[in-house]
Amino acid sequence: MKSGTICLSLLLLMLTFSPGCISGDDAEKLEPVPAFSVVADDNMTYSSDNLLGTPYILHFSASWCSQCRATMHAVDAQLSEHTYLIVSTDDSDSTKLSDWHLQVNESQADSTVAAPFSANAALSSTLEINNTPTLILVGSDGSMIDRHFGPMTETSVIDEFWSQAV
Repeated sequence: MKSGTICLSLLLLMLTFSPGCISGDDAEKLEPVPAFSVVADDNMTYSSDNLLGTPYILHFSASWCSQCRATMHAVDAQLSEHTYLIVSTDDSDSTKLSDWHLQVNESQADSTVAAPFSANAALSSTLEINNTPTLILVGSDGSMIDRHFGPMTETSVIDEFWSQAV
């Protein structure tokens, strides 16, 4: 038994230091965000092409999602100088983006969400968004770095999530 433990330890040690196990050309490539384009409630067009070169967060939500509102306020307040885009999973929300944005802002008296609101059911479907809120962190190279399911309201969690992109 003791010799088996020693052999296993030596094998693990060799694998740790073998070429390709640390980084380099064999490092895992991250999946790129699918091509998308949305016109948000600020009348600006946001797309995978024009956001290339800057990290950003896609927050998949819906106008009926009450858990999403606290996340919107927390993330927008914490990352106000970074690109944060709210994307409805339901295209019918696109006709009432301004109303939805106003409702979110009225849901917390001490904070407003400046992030643009948009809708793109096709992107939600492509990314298999089944729960809201879902936040996807996209790197400046357009790769999807991380995906967070559920509310994100704690400052430390938001900072940790964002820190992966910088």
